[in-house]
This record gives sequence, C-alpha cells and structure tokens, in this order.
Amino acid sequence: MQKRLDSGPAISTVNERRIFELEQRSIRIPSSTFEEGEIADLYASTMADIGLDVEMMEVIHPQDPAKKSRQPIGRLRGTGEGPTLMLNGHMDPGAEMTGWTVDPLGAKFEDGWIWGIGAHDDKGGCVAAISAVEAIVRSGTRLRGDVIVTPVIAHKLGGAGTRALLDRGVKADLCINMEHSNNTIANVCVGVVMARLVCTAPELFFRYSAEARAAYMNPIEQQSEIVRRIGPSLKPIPHGGWMTFKSHPELPGFPTHTFDVIHKEHYYFKNYTGRSSRECELTLQFRTVPGQTTASIRKDLTRLLAAIKREHPAFNCTLEIPARGTESGWNQAPMECPSDHALVRALAEGQTIASGEQSYIGADGRLGNVGDGNIIQEKLGIPTVQYGPGDIRIYKEWPTPDERVLLADLVTAAKAVAHAAVCLCG
Repeated sequence: MQKRLDSGPAISTVNERRIFELEQRSIRIPSSTFEEGEIADLYASTMADIGLDVEMMEVIHPQDPAKKSRQPIGRLRGTGEGPTLMLNGHMDPGAEMTGWTVDPLGAKFEDGWIWGIGAHDDKGGCVAAISAVEAIVRSGTRLRGDVIVTPVIAHKLGGAGTRALLDRGVKADLCINMEHSNNTIANVCVGVVMARLVCTAPELFFRYSAEARAAYMNPIEQQSEIVRRIGPSLKPIPHGGWMTFKSHPELPGFPTHTFDVIHKEHYYFKNYTGRSSRECELTLQFRTVPGQTTASIRKDLTRLLAAIKREHPAFNCTLEIPARGTESGWNQAPMECPSDHALVRALAEGQTIASGEQSYIGADGRLGNVGDGNIIQEKLGIPTVQYGPGDIRIYKEWPTPDERVLLADLVTAAKAVAHAAVCLCG
C-alpha cells in the first residue's frame, strides 16, 4: 500500500501575507463577465512564478462571437502515478450592483475583513486554491497525481467558462469547486431548471360574438392560473401536489421555484419582445433535489397544464423546458458526492486541522445555490464538492453590496485544500 504523504510541511508553508496581497490585487482588478482578461493574466503569472505549467485559453462568448475573454489553466505535475484533482473557481464577481458603503474595488482591510467585489465570490476561492498549490510546491512536497487550477470566466453566464474548459478536453478524477461555503464541505447542492410558458388567445376587443368569447381566455389570466397552481415563489413545493420528487435530508425547503419574467405586448404600446400581442410569456426557475431531472419536471408541468386545459377549454399554452437560451447555462443537474468519499474525508480533515474546529459536511453552506461544480460533476462524472471561504448568511440577502471575507478564512481554506491535495494526490 502506498504510504500517505505528510501534509504538515505544505500546511505550515501557507503564507498569510501572500494570500492577503493576492486577494487585494484580485479585488482591485475589475473583472465583469467576459472582461476577465487582466485578472486572468494576474493568476497566470502568479501560477507560472510558483512553477506550474500554465496555458491561457481563449473563450468565445456563447451568444456573441465578437466577444472574447481568456482563462488560465495551471497544472502542478505529479509523477503520473496518482489521480488528478481540479481546483475550479470563477473570476467574474457575482455582486455587481449599487449601494456600496465602501469602494468595491478598494480591497479595504479592517478588523480582519477584506472588503470588495468578488471578495469571496469567487476571487477568494481562486486565491485560496492558488495559495494552497503554492504551499505544496514551496514545501518541497512531490505529488504522484496532478493538481489543475482553473480560474474560469463567465460563471454568470451559466458557467460558460467551465463548459468551454471541459469542451476543450480538460479532465480530472476529482474536483473541489472553490465556491463560498463558509468553509463547509458542501457535498450536496441543488440543481436548476429554467422553464418558459407561452399562453396564446385570440385578439378580442370589446365587441365580439358569443362564439368568439366562448373560445377566449385572456393570456394574462391563463398565466395567473399557472402561477396559482404552481404556488408562491420561494416556498417549498409540497409533497403530494403537482410535482413529483423525493425530499433530500440535506436540502430542507427544496425543491422550490421563483417566477423570473412575465411579459405581454399590446398594440397600444411599444413592442419590446417581438412577440404578438396575442401572447403572454412567463419564465420561471426551479431549484431541484437529487433525483429530479429536466425530463421529470417536463412531465410534471405537462400534467399540470393538461389539468388546467380540462377545466378551461380555452386555455392554450406551450411549454419550453429548458427555456431556450438556458440549455447550456442555467440548466444544471443537482450535485451530490457521498459523505464518506475520500474527497470529502480529506477536505473535512484538512478543514479541522486548519481551523482547530470540527468541520461541517452538508449542504448548509451552499443551500439553494448552484456552482460550476454542478456542471463538472455532470459532464465529467467525477466526485465533486463545493468549498470555499465566505458566508452569504452574514448579509440580509444575496447578492448584496459590501461583500467581504475574513482573511483568516482565506488562510484556513488554503491550508485545508493543501491538505486535501496532498492526501488525494500524494
């Protein structure tokens, strides 16, 4: 049996000052979706200086071929005798909005907190991942397997950067998706499915025949009936109702949904969508539990629409699921890795060593959120967890201005990931 490497040298080599400096530099670089070039260059040069093999990958915008961005791929090569671990995080921040009380690009440091846009979503995770690998290299620890660090673009486009990475052929055997989880090991995450419903009716005005009225149901009223039957947003969908599912103990309150967009044109007003004034469009999203699929939700919604049709013969609705434009973005399967898997155990052990406290395994730190880890597990079929510094529960709602992360949590994450990498790839 291969003797397990000692992670102590790597953990003790994690450098708080270098983490702090890289985090501040990261925050001070604007990196909106498909404008990540400068921060990609920073991470590429940092990884190259550490000694990783680095290549820069160009990514074309999935909806606009004229737009391009880039993302670095850093590889710490092992001896070729062990598994490959991917450390994945996104460079585009998730909380670009007004209302900040500090400079969002200032990287203010106060009372142990580093403030700024992307502080933990996901620049903090990228910094922790790079710093973990740096510590392994500087400690002189030689791994059998490779560690790939992939700071990606365009998480806000449904993981476009990660999808491009995988389409390029980048593979691994295990993955830690460095999403903010308050440094809990999120081995279970919800999925997301977007659906669009378009209701249609004849264009009746205030003079009409009895026959025409009998065949008429206002498209807005059709949508209202759909909304009523699906139920209120952000409330758990009850068992025994219109949706079929098996509850997951780590995902209380799920599945659920929210109504995102509803719109109807009228010939009195400017047309914004190009749709006919006979149509009303509703787009909503579901956050799903393991066992649910796009096909199962399609079946549930089809049954719901058929029930409305039986009661209201004039009801006329078409269903798009997944909604067009979300098929390769916000249409992601739930993610689950067994709690006793070696990946989970190694990361949990590292978190305990680094923090001095018992680690938490479960969905709580990512409850309701999806990440690029969902995509990686589904497309590569590999064990994946989501783990990283930063806790959105300190805010009243998320996303929010005044994003911030504890420096101590960045350091803890780097140490935990270093430990996990040595255990898994050593």
